[in-house]
Amino acid sequence: MKFPVTQRFWTWFTRPLLLVGLLLTIPAFYLLLGGTTDITELAGRSLYAASALLMLVDTGLQWQKNRSQKRRSGKLALDGVIIAGCLLSVIFTGEAWGTLEWLLRLALVAVILLRLATLVLQHMKPSHLVQMIVLALLMLSSAGAGFYWLEPNVHSYANGVWLAFTTIATVGYGDIVPSTPASKIFAVFIVLLGYAMFSIVTANIAALFVEEEEANLEKQLHADIRHLSREVAALREELRSRDRLFLEKEKARELKQAAQTE
Repeated sequence: MKFPVTQRFWTWFTRPLLLVGLLLTIPAFYLLLGGTTDITELAGRSLYAASALLMLVDTGLQWQKNRSQKRRSGKLALDGVIIAGCLLSVIFTGEAWGTLEWLLRLALVAVILLRLATLVLQHMKPSHLVQMIVLALLMLSSAGAGFYWLEPNVHSYANGVWLAFTTIATVGYGDIVPSTPASKIFAVFIVLLGYAMFSIVTANIAALFVEEEEANLEKQLHADIRHLSREVAALREELRSRDRLFLEKEKARELKQAAQTE
């Protein structure tokens, strides 16, 4: 059984600026949400500014690349919305987030999650099971670090990974639960992303069994085709033999008739 690292699987690396820019918005959001000092707030705004700059450069390059096309890609418009949201996050002020700011920031996080999904998950194939498992483990370990940072009831990285796993799996044992607004918001998006990621892993595992059955069926079909080809070849040879025999008889009859005429 083969798990090739196909070129299509790595196509999302062709836009590293966009990928890095989207990933930087995650710590930026939580630095502003849970920041209690001017340094953390400045760090969060700086990350948002860096994200906007990276994505702006990437969007400009993509626009220049596709400027000959009459119809623009809708993903470029989505990138523009994210860039605008990051710039607004840089200039927004206030010690406590108001209702409007909460709605805008959560909407921005949802759009960023959607863009990450379209950037990475759209290239997943049944032959990418190994790569998908690696991405799932990377997501699980990153989510564990996030809970360790955001949740005060998590006192070790191992407990953070455990909380991440129970959150993604929606098991809900209740031994450790998110208790702060930051960790609750983090849990919501981890569940959404986890559904997408692990459903693809499960689908790929199921597809492997189907693929194995299809391979056996294809092997049997090829064997039947080879058998039919041999039968057709034998029939052709038999027809040729009959044609040669018929021609020999005709020739012998013509010679006999010619001899009788003489």
